[in-house]
Amino acid sequence: MSQHHLKGLPVPLSVLAVMSLICVVSQASAEQIYFSFDNDVIIGSDGDYSSGILLGWHATPEQDFSSASTAFQWQSALLFPQQSQQVHRGAKLYSRMWTPTEIAYDFPQPEERPYAGFLELESYTGVFSSSLAQKNWLSLGVVGPASGAEYMQSFVHKITSSTTPEGWDYQIENQLTLQVAYEVEALLFRQQAFENSQWDVSVFNHTMAGNFRSQSSLGLTVRWGDELSQTFGQLSSQAGHFGDFTSSANQYGSWMAYARMQAGYRFNDLTIEGDLPYESPLEINNQQAQASLGVIWAFPTWSVRWSFDFYSKEYKSDVDDWHGYGVISYSKVL
Repeated sequence: MSQHHLKGLPVPLSVLAVMSLICVVSQASAEQIYFSFDNDVIIGSDGDYSSGILLGWHATPEQDFSSASTAFQWQSALLFPQQSQQVHRGAKLYSRMWTPTEIAYDFPQPEERPYAGFLELESYTGVFSSSLAQKNWLSLGVVGPASGAEYMQSFVHKITSSTTPEGWDYQIENQLTLQVAYEVEALLFRQQAFENSQWDVSVFNHTMAGNFRSQSSLGLTVRWGDELSQTFGQLSSQAGHFGDFTSSANQYGSWMAYARMQAGYRFNDLTIEGDLPYESPLEINNQQAQASLGVIWAFPTWSVRWSFDFYSKEYKSDVDDWHGYGVISYSKVL
């Protein structure tokens, strides 16, 4: 969809409408809210995936989806039958942006990654046991000027006295997006470690499909901490997902350190292949790899996560083989 198809939708109004929707839903059923912020500055680089900001919520974990709204019951039906200890549901509003390495240029950079902004509203359901977990996500979003990424980056860079981004006139044009994703994770083994801690190893598959991105990956997760059987499957490869770690946390605090690695094949990427106001020779790099190192500290009323996420180059002519960014997330029980 070209830019003129959405030119009647003011950016501030579109963002406000989606935020109002998620606030109404959260007031009706949410028991936990969470915030997350991504930025590549902590890695000491700039460009490619630049930053993201997220507002999300989780409903109280339950035994089944009988008390959930019709929409969540329908979405949960897409999961395979499984004996579970609890089920989860939630939603998030997520804004992300990608930029070329040099943002001070006010002209097209055909050999560099283009500017791209993405705003999406996503719903989520999951079923969990101590050794098997399934999750799925449905999202509706927009890539392009209507995402509001230009306004967000310009505002942040102004108040932080950072370089003013000058190239947003040459960003990926407006395109509505529809995405679906599914992830399944199975425990290989779990053993006692020292001082009442445990460690475990699991394997997972994460698959997403849609006109924003389509990819399927296989991966391995290694965790060390406490309450591992009660938090199995809460980690995820879905961008921006932050599981529920407060429900199982003890009053003195529960903790977890983890490493997560995956490799897969990417079929399409709108942030590279979308319509541009100039000719771009870039081609997506189909073979993809990602890794994440993180630590989580959780109490019954709040939790926090720090992580470093790394990913292989996403277009073939990228001179850098790897990119990275830092993530900090905070959740609060209402």
